[in-house]
Amino acid sequence: MEHPGGDVTETGRGGRGLVMAGAALGAVVLVGGGAYAATQLLAGGGEQPDTVLPASAAFYASVDVNPSVGQKVAAVRFFQGLDEETKARLDDGEWREWVWEQVQDEGDVPADMDFATDIEPWLGDRLGVAVVPRGADQEPIVAVALQVKDGEAALETLERLKAQHEDAPAEEQVDYYLDDDYVVLTGAQMVSDLRAATEQGTLDGHEAYTDDMDELGDAGVASMWADAARLGDLDPAALANPALGAAGMLDGMGEDLGDEADLMAGRMAATVRLSADSVEVHGVSRGVDGLAMPTGDDTARLVDDLPADTAVALSLENGAGWVQAAWDYYAATFPEQVEEATAAAEEQGFSLPDDLKTVLGDSLALSVGPDIVSAFQGMSETSTEMPPLPVGYRVATDAEAMVAMLSDAGVPPTMLAQRTDDGVLTIGLHQPYVDALAAPEGTLGQDATYRAAVADSDEADSVLYVNVNPFEELYLAQVTDERARTSLEALAAVGLSTTVDDADQSRFTMRFVADEE
Repeated sequence: MEHPGGDVTETGRGGRGLVMAGAALGAVVLVGGGAYAATQLLAGGGEQPDTVLPASAAFYASVDVNPSVGQKVAAVRFFQGLDEETKARLDDGEWREWVWEQVQDEGDVPADMDFATDIEPWLGDRLGVAVVPRGADQEPIVAVALQVKDGEAALETLERLKAQHEDAPAEEQVDYYLDDDYVVLTGAQMVSDLRAATEQGTLDGHEAYTDDMDELGDAGVASMWADAARLGDLDPAALANPALGAAGMLDGMGEDLGDEADLMAGRMAATVRLSADSVEVHGVSRGVDGLAMPTGDDTARLVDDLPADTAVALSLENGAGWVQAAWDYYAATFPEQVEEATAAAEEQGFSLPDDLKTVLGDSLALSVGPDIVSAFQGMSETSTEMPPLPVGYRVATDAEAMVAMLSDAGVPPTMLAQRTDDGVLTIGLHQPYVDALAAPEGTLGQDATYRAAVADSDEADSVLYVNVNPFEELYLAQVTDERARTSLEALAAVGLSTTVDDADQSRFTMRFVADEE
């Protein structure tokens, strides 16, 4: 229920200082949502921020430092670079106070405000931010919902902050009110519109939003949702409002909402999840017309057959189909630009989209071997010959057409090593590596690190995989911060996979995997 009485909901005069303090309170939740801290908590409960924010939101993001039981794991090894004193404090449950101290040191909150008496008694675990359109030529509402354990105590603290900044400019003033277990903050001139929009319905009752979040699965420690059509209705310049940008999450968003938003309908949702040995970012897109792609039939999945010690792999399945689908869409949407691109390609001796379809084929895989660093380091400054770099390209396509295309492009036959096996063309810079790609002793698809880093590795339509160990000597020595270097040393691999489930529905997963202990 909303807090009774008019005093606490009158137009706030907290100004930018109050907004910054509100952002600082949120930072206690946000930063405290780091993997190490989140693993120290017990099972969470209560309502989510989406229960007090409008169903008409175009964008929503939330942080939950007390996630589901499935997220309660041993501390992720990436975050073990903390000094012993800090680790001891976090182990004792003092992570909120520690984060508050970091924010306070930056000067974003009054120095005389005490965490133990002024913040800790009422601060909850969850934070939500929503961007709500208000119609053409009007600034959108940016609302922050901060979970509280004691609403009265939270309002008393905010009143103290407001009193210290009562002379702030009108455009930086904020207002807030209590709604169930949340304090909701927004620009002072927008609070009545926010409350009216919320009365029309909340996000947790918006069918498209709930369907997308259900498809996403466990919301993890942080999640976001966006409706592309609604974002296209926003005035990009409106998000530069200083009172709104002070929330720390929205600056620059408007600059990215160009004509592309008008081209697409559909939605996207994403989440950050934790496990004992990885950090995972998982997302889904649904009904995004501008990115509609065909679902692929069974393909060669050449990436799975790369050597097991591959350092970098990039793959695409059904590339020819993707090219045709994209070509058809943009030819219908931007006929003049596509015609110009076609003519320009013809002048260079290429035929679009057919030649591009040949390059991508039914399945392709780019591979970099683990000796790539030493190969570059062994290059002679005086030599003009190409070193034997372990780099290769495999594609299931019309091999003769591909070779002819390279020849027409002026690539000397002696420059590339190549071979063709059962309709699969392998090209590289070093014949022994090309041969190893075609007939490896062990395959990447059977490698434990690859399978841990690449979600849905046996069905993904595209894959990016990097085993970072061969490259550590290039960057670890440059990292002077001991804690950061310790965390980077724990990183074993990064994987990104994308799977198309339907013509306008896909999912992606990025994982950062730790070395085995």
